[in-house]
Amino acid sequence: MAYSNPIPKINDEPPQKDEFEVDYSPIENVYFAFIDVLGFKKTFDDMKISQNKEIAGKYKQIFNYFFTLMNSSNLMEREKDTGCYAGQTSDSLYFYTNRTDYLLQFIKIFSHFSLYAMSQNVFFRGGIAKGSLFKKKDYQFFGDSVIGAYLLESNISKNPIVVIDENTHQDMCKETGYSDLVVNTDRHYIKPFNHIKENILFDIVDASVIKTIDVKKIEENITANKAAFEYDASNYAKYVFLLNEFEKREIQS
Repeated sequence: MAYSNPIPKINDEPPQKDEFEVDYSPIENVYFAFIDVLGFKKTFDDMKISQNKEIAGKYKQIFNYFFTLMNSSNLMEREKDTGCYAGQTSDSLYFYTNRTDYLLQFIKIFSHFSLYAMSQNVFFRGGIAKGSLFKKKDYQFFGDSVIGAYLLESNISKNPIVVIDENTHQDMCKETGYSDLVVNTDRHYIKPFNHIKENILFDIVDASVIKTIDVKKIEENITANKAAFEYDASNYAKYVFLLNEFEKREIQS
């Protein structure tokens, strides 16, 4: 009787190592940004079935713009040399690098992108943390940099802001222009309206992809959300905060 899978002889060549068994490579001193859409689950829970395509289309357009900006930046052109990578999982965007100058460029790009998203009534919050990263592929990783960024987003960034941990902040202070992009208090975070006040240059190869920001629409969306959440203390406070930051930017400009 013939066997379809005969037992190998003792001197047979060992099987090739499966690609899924490739080890994770440790990388130290990585800056990891984890950014999440505010109220994403509630939006999909509340919408009617007939609204599925409309709502999904809006988020698709927002996410596509993020990757258009990132793919048009010199960061992604240098990806193979530096390990920079930008990705998405569900409603969360992420970026990592081990260089402070590249992180500075990402913060500038994200600042513009976030304003555009707000003009479309989409708001983000997140965290940036420094730590280790164990990576198999660009999109397969784990590490305390990821955990730190996630905890900042979920536990600390109650408002629609991106909080930066102390280790990252201390490193970034050495980069020219960084201090103009962040609020330096007990919690450091990216100024949500800095791009409106100043013409900040960021590293984009093809400037034609950059969209114009409708500042009036941003103010209208924040004001409308504030009114909509009048009886929801948690969400109401988020839009009060944004409106205060928006008005503060007008005073400072």
